[in-house]
Amino acid sequence: MIQPIVGTNSYVSLEAADALASERLFTRTWHTATEERRARAIITATALLDRMQWRGRPLAPTQRLAWPRVANGCPEGYPLTAHIPAPIAAATVELAIHLLSTGELPSGPAIMQRMLGDSMAMYFAHVADELPKHVRRLVEPFLEASSANVAVVRF
Repeated sequence: MIQPIVGTNSYVSLEAADALASERLFTRTWHTATEERRARAIITATALLDRMQWRGRPLAPTQRLAWPRVANGCPEGYPLTAHIPAPIAAATVELAIHLLSTGELPSGPAIMQRMLGDSMAMYFAHVADELPKHVRRLVEPFLEASSANVAVVRF
């Protein structure tokens, strides 16, 4: 059986995820899922969050995941240890519950088009963001750009 291993393929262990989920409402899908499906949901949620543009830099250049992180100005080798912040662990669990509940990966909205004679109007029905709002609110303070609609330019 596949297992979430903190720092290797997950930001939170299955035991910690179960504890966090037990404190939440609307987690029936989580509690009725098999241990294997919960583990896969945690690993998938971690992979989705790992692609985000986080502030700072990884603690060690050899670590497999983006977290733990330190500020960009921190000298190499200091601090000796860092932790994964509680909001990142909570966001991982919330996203895993969302994945189990919806049964699909988050995706951007479809583009809507309307033709009015010779004119065409295009718009998005929703804000394009692959994270549910409640997950985005947990991770926003740690992101390089606070929104999916903000670009980060580096020189």
